[in-house]
Amino acid sequence: MKKALICLCLAVAGILVSPGAISYARQSTLSPRVAIQTQINSRMPSIVTEGFESFKSGDVRTALNTWLEKSSPLFRNNAPLMSSTLQGVVKEAVGKCTGYSAIDTLSITDNTQVVFVESQHEYGALFWAFTTYKSPRGWIISNFTFNTDPSEVIPISIMFRRST
Repeated sequence: MKKALICLCLAVAGILVSPGAISYARQSTLSPRVAIQTQINSRMPSIVTEGFESFKSGDVRTALNTWLEKSSPLFRNNAPLMSSTLQGVVKEAVGKCTGYSAIDTLSITDNTQVVFVESQHEYGALFWAFTTYKSPRGWIISNFTFNTDPSEVIPISIMFRRST
């Protein structure tokens, strides 16, 4: 009986608590610490905008090459996989890029920033996060990710801060 009651409670808790609520709770506990450690900076390194200008003109491969040309060697090693994934998403899911806009830039340190960008397309938007690093030779990209779901890329603290 005790075991059945515990299983029932766990099942009800699982139904009532959605994955979005779990994600929010996990991220919101980090939000105060992250807000203290970071400064918001609205400037986007030119390496990010240069790639988006090519992306907007319809040249996905040149955009990716622009970002990879000035990136860390570890990141460059994944270029073939990223190229096929990005081209497939653009062709099959969102269509040609029609524009882009900066959402926010978080300065983690004097040398590291995370840049959040939305690219607008024929059939929807892509949301991006670029981790940039100020090397002795200038800004490079150490990582980037994109998704059609903004909650997969943009921290909840930034999404809820935006005014409607």
